[in-house]
Amino acid sequence: MKKILLIVVIVLIALPVIAVLRDQIIKNTVTITTTQVTGAPVSIDSFSLGVIRQTVTIKGFKLYNPPGFPKELFVDMPTVHVAFVLGDILKKKIHFKEIEIALKELVIIKDKEGKMNVDALKVAEAPQRPKGETTRKQPTGQLPLQIDLLKLSIGKIVYKDYSKGETPKIQIYDLGYKQKTYRNITSAQQLVALILSEAMKNTAIKSANIYAVSSILGVGFLPAGVAITLMGKDSAQDNFDIPFEKVYTVALGTVKTLGEIKSEDKTNGTIKALIDKNDVTIKIQSVTEKTTQIVILARRLLLPQPQAAGEILQRISDKLK
Repeated sequence: MKKILLIVVIVLIALPVIAVLRDQIIKNTVTITTTQVTGAPVSIDSFSLGVIRQTVTIKGFKLYNPPGFPKELFVDMPTVHVAFVLGDILKKKIHFKEIEIALKELVIIKDKEGKMNVDALKVAEAPQRPKGETTRKQPTGQLPLQIDLLKLSIGKIVYKDYSKGETPKIQIYDLGYKQKTYRNITSAQQLVALILSEAMKNTAIKSANIYAVSSILGVGFLPAGVAITLMGKDSAQDNFDIPFEKVYTVALGTVKTLGEIKSEDKTNGTIKALIDKNDVTIKIQSVTEKTTQIVILARRLLLPQPQAAGEILQRISDKLK
């Protein structure tokens, strides 16, 4: 009886260890595969596989810039939820019933030569069809899979243009899309192209390669022209897991480099300035002991300037990283 109890105890202790090792192995596999598909470094904070429920949860998915661009964050996805079909996977067919992606931030960079980081990804290389083929079959060189339903939420797009000088011109597009749905995705490359082209199509960002590739891959989302930015808001805001003291100091120093300080009140967390002919008010307050919120309002002749507010917030954010 004692031996049976001992075996049960050993099994109960071993199961969590096996589960952790399994998740770590799969996480490493997903990281390597995504890097191969995109041609850019990838990191994942955590990976959890539920075999019984046939689900996967990925937290802290981050894609960094491809070679030739600053070693900075390119794509930030805090959460990715996947429902897969175990029976098909056991048959060596990658089949997902549903994928839910929350894209928090996408940072597009145009370098001094006019090249864009999004077009430097492997997925932006035009896929080749077999010679003489005219039907709409999957191009060669694609990683096949089946996604029945994709739910995509998109937050903020940051566009940094270095083509006109060392200091980039920054544009912010606060899209705020909530779970737009897409069906019948048939390759990993098509999935990446869809996310990028859908994120960019309602902005003023033009990237010929990624739109052309999206069309070839069957995504079908072409640029819709120049759209309004920040959806008419007159402010930009964000929370930082950094104490108030540091956030206020960095914000004040950043504003001093951008324009003229009109007044500042650390007690109330308020900075007022004139930046590029815009009247700017920055409000900084503690949410918790370790979390601080920044709200930036920008106006010119009483008219809202959300683009300017977003650019200032992004510059402060860059200094806080």
